[in-house]
Amino acid sequence: MLLHAIAFFSGVLALQFCSTLPSLYAYALVPVALVLFRWPRARIPALLVLGFFWAALRAEVALAPRLESGLSGRTLLVEGTVLDIPRTVSPEKTRFLFQADRLDAGSGWVDYRGKLRLSNFAVIETLQAGEHWRLAVRLKPPHGFSNPGGFDFERWLFERRIMATGYIRKSPENRCLEDGSVNGIAALRHRLIQTFDRLNNHPATLGMVQALTVGDRSNISPQQWKILRATGTSHLMAISGLHISLVAGLVFWLARVAWSRSGRLAERVPARKAAALAAIIAAVLYALLSGFNIPARRAVVMVAVVMLAIVSDRRASLIQALCLAVFVTLIIDPIAVLSVGWWLSFWAVAIIAWLISGRYGRQGVGQRWFYMHLVLAIAMLPALLVSFQQASLVAPLANFLAVPWVGMLVVPVALLGTLVATINEMAGQMLLGASAWLLDIIWPWLEWLAQLDFALWHQHQPVAWTLLPAVLGLAVLFMPRGLPGRWPGLLMFLPMFLVQPDRPAHGEAWITVLDVGQGLATVVQTRRHTLVYDTGPRFSDNFDTGQAVVVPFLRHQGIRRVDSLIISHGDNDHIGGADSLLAAFPAGRLLSGVPEKLPGSGVEQCQAGDRWRWDGVTFSVLHPGPGGSHTGNDASCVVRIGVAAGQGALLTGDIEAPSEYSLLQDWRGSLSADVLVAPHHGSMTSSSPAFVKAVSPGVVLFPAGYQNRYHFPKRAVVERYTDMGAETYNTGDSGAIMVKLGESSGEAPEISLHRVTRRRYWKP
Repeated sequence: MLLHAIAFFSGVLALQFCSTLPSLYAYALVPVALVLFRWPRARIPALLVLGFFWAALRAEVALAPRLESGLSGRTLLVEGTVLDIPRTVSPEKTRFLFQADRLDAGSGWVDYRGKLRLSNFAVIETLQAGEHWRLAVRLKPPHGFSNPGGFDFERWLFERRIMATGYIRKSPENRCLEDGSVNGIAALRHRLIQTFDRLNNHPATLGMVQALTVGDRSNISPQQWKILRATGTSHLMAISGLHISLVAGLVFWLARVAWSRSGRLAERVPARKAAALAAIIAAVLYALLSGFNIPARRAVVMVAVVMLAIVSDRRASLIQALCLAVFVTLIIDPIAVLSVGWWLSFWAVAIIAWLISGRYGRQGVGQRWFYMHLVLAIAMLPALLVSFQQASLVAPLANFLAVPWVGMLVVPVALLGTLVATINEMAGQMLLGASAWLLDIIWPWLEWLAQLDFALWHQHQPVAWTLLPAVLGLAVLFMPRGLPGRWPGLLMFLPMFLVQPDRPAHGEAWITVLDVGQGLATVVQTRRHTLVYDTGPRFSDNFDTGQAVVVPFLRHQGIRRVDSLIISHGDNDHIGGADSLLAAFPAGRLLSGVPEKLPGSGVEQCQAGDRWRWDGVTFSVLHPGPGGSHTGNDASCVVRIGVAAGQGALLTGDIEAPSEYSLLQDWRGSLSADVLVAPHHGSMTSSSPAFVKAVSPGVVLFPAGYQNRYHFPKRAVVERYTDMGAETYNTGDSGAIMVKLGESSGEAPEISLHRVTRRRYWKP
């Protein structure tokens, strides 16, 4: 069973690395695999082939409702159903999922059955899950930032079968359809959300209770998430395998005791079988209450596999049940392997199964409980570092108390409160408040652990080949107690921490223009130094590209220190992420065209003539000049980078024609560069013909957002560069762009486009 599950899983996984889906002719291998499956020796390769093509077939179906490119950015009418409770993003913005049934682009209604992720900027006052609406919307295909180490938003959307994103437009066509009504589980979830909203004088932890009951995590504050991540307890605030398994186990025990008390019932159906069926029903109901998201569905499958083994009188080990659960989840949804949660949950269950199969030795209950969390923390390290580039070092201490407290006290009281609230809201509110009070008791413990300096370990994403010895080291380290030679398994972990990502050679510079939407963030690496030039925009109080893009990229590259941070000028799309970057990476030196807008007293004014040398690479500030007469975009710092091989790059911020003229007056002989980060994202106010001619770049990089409202870079500007023979690239289309300078004199710079190197079949 284990090898069969691994083979099918490997086939499903192999598809996820493909840039395109297989052709129709390739499916001819499927009947061949089905024939080979009859022979035991051929079953492993046959299952691998079947897994690959089953995943491909499901992917074809999932991608079928893709939005036509011609509809992007146009006002459309859609009819369909609100799938979930609209969640508050900001005081004026909510977001929800919408299952479209048909669409009108101006030429009549046509069938379109795709899931949409829509934002409502107070256009419609009330939206409820389960309602049927006609909406005027503007949509665009799934698109997100594409950077090394960053969150893959497009993959996240595809996992959830979201085929387009957009927002509601003001229109008289917006209306709830007459046949629309809220009923069933959607009505219950909406009523419970309203119950939470009406709770007065509630503790801050009530938002977490809301997450544990109806799966709505929008009221968990950023500070609370920070504590949960630092202590490795984020999993406790999701309705996933842990809580669904606990609820199923509790119902199994209660049902078995109750059923056994009736001799007549026990004679007809054994108590354990009746209890197993009750546990499955409880797991399904709890998952439905949470919105039946992907982690909840996966957990229900795992519970059902174990319970159905009891019903069928088949004794199955936990490993066998786990393998069967892998089979069933991948048959139901092979795209689930793209989910980080899928990997983490199955890996955690596999470790627990390994532990409880006789590897504790003679220990008390408390010792065994702590030992299990210690082993889980160590065993989860590879997966956590690959997925998040961080891991909690205090997780064993935090989970030792938090898991039983939340699972055995908080969740049962919270679920009892939701049940009672459907009958008597006041009594239900009392129980929900009690569950929040129980969470308040343990919360100071988590806060204290999170404040420890060593609570959260950050490092680069492990180099791929180091993961195999790490996993083998785990197997050696956690062999049965008493066997000799276990501790050397720790040595097999070391490559994962010690092997660093590649760095430039002496005299070389790697310049990466990150994809931050309509904005600029650039990282320049030399052999032992790092410069960050601008940090991209801030979108809200809780989200900016310094935190979401720049910091993950630096950690992905194994960078632990920013030697210099340059903020070209004060526009949000350049300075917005600075606070988040400085909180994670205190900079050795800060330069800016607007030093007054950066925190602290050590910020220096960019000054033409400033020059320094790192690892054989020269950095020269060319603008602004003395006197401070430039303001706004024209105050941008302009920096030239020169490498040992003679190649050069020019970082220009948002300078416009007046500053370009000043540069021509003062530095005409120093402006020539092989690589140019285009001024002002390619606007018509910059890249004047004289400036373009003086720089004469071979490569031009445009930091511009995908389908941005300014239509940057302007076509005329792009043509101005291409007419001179330059290659042009746009971060909105290419994702992060890395240029390597200095490998040898006379050769063109090496260019790497993240969307090309990480091309996947689901990306548009």
